[in-house]
Amino acid sequence: MEHRYAALVRGSSAIFPRGYLWLIPVWYAAIAVLFEIKGKPPSWYAVSILAATLLAVLTLLTVLATVRSNAFVADGSGVWLGLRGGARRRFGPRRRHYAYLPWPDVWQVRIAAKFYGARLDIVLPAGSASWRHPVKEFIAAVITLILPVSYLFRSPGLLRPRHDPPRYRIPLYDVTPEELRLALAPLVPPTVAIGVRPRWRTRALRRLRMRRSRLTTAA
Repeated sequence: MEHRYAALVRGSSAIFPRGYLWLIPVWYAAIAVLFEIKGKPPSWYAVSILAATLLAVLTLLTVLATVRSNAFVADGSGVWLGLRGGARRRFGPRRRHYAYLPWPDVWQVRIAAKFYGARLDIVLPAGSASWRHPVKEFIAAVITLILPVSYLFRSPGLLRPRHDPPRYRIPLYDVTPEELRLALAPLVPPTVAIGVRPRWRTRALRRLRMRRSRLTTAA
């Protein structure tokens, strides 16, 4: 059986389009404004309702920001991004799509340490990724703002490449950068470089040592 590596993706990017979480506070703010203007409740009742609404917003954002999805698999041929198993059937037709990134089409793999685990950036050669027109993206975002359920007909953010450089960004749970590097090393061909970005403390200590070394040399 061919060796492969699977990991859990953190957050809502495997389910919702990019930027979807930012719309939630807008919806709740609109509800609060309508409640205040149209409902005209007593001041003591309005404070209670607004506080409960804010608590609901924070709870929903926390749940969606920390949800775990089976949406990352890598093997000797490349990387698959997208929901797997029963989750693909629960979230609409767009959730059944996936992105396949063969290793020959990958320029570099970057790994960075995060508090939840590790962030993986799969960098593509310049000009190899295609993006939707900004006007179409804006129109899609407006439609999603007005009709939240329309997210079912949009591609998840995990499957949409980012710009400058073109890359796919995957936040992975419960894995350290070194563990991720060791897991991917047998799968990634020699032509694809794997870079591990150290933690900010390590970078800060490294810069401090370099400064001390320069001061010692100058003295």
